[in-house]
Amino acid sequence: MYCPKCLNETLFIKPKGVIDIYINGKKRDNGRFLYNIEESEKEQLIADFKLKCEEFFKWYSQFNNQDPIEYVELLTVDVKCENSCKFSPLERFSAVDIIVKRSLIEEILKELGEKYKMRIALKV
Repeated sequence: MYCPKCLNETLFIKPKGVIDIYINGKKRDNGRFLYNIEESEKEQLIADFKLKCEEFFKWYSQFNNQDPIEYVELLTVDVKCENSCKFSPLERFSAVDIIVKRSLIEEILKELGEKYKMRIALKV
């Protein structure tokens, strides 16, 4: 990945960490999950992601004026640069297609949208 400090392709996501889920720019206090990218942990990672999305959908489905789900971000601070660049705790990096594939995110959102009768209109 591209490092915004040294401007090289030296940034990588750590093998273990935390991901915050933002849907339409909204994040719940419990909208985060631990990840471990070891192959043996992949199924648990997907189950945790799906559970957090479902918690959001349950909460958001109770709103009177719902906007369609357009944006989903998976952000993490658990990155490291090979050149030892330092990042502030406020800097977050996308884990889409690195930790959770975009196609899987779309599939889970479509399924939850049908279940909770919510419109999904993802924008790229």
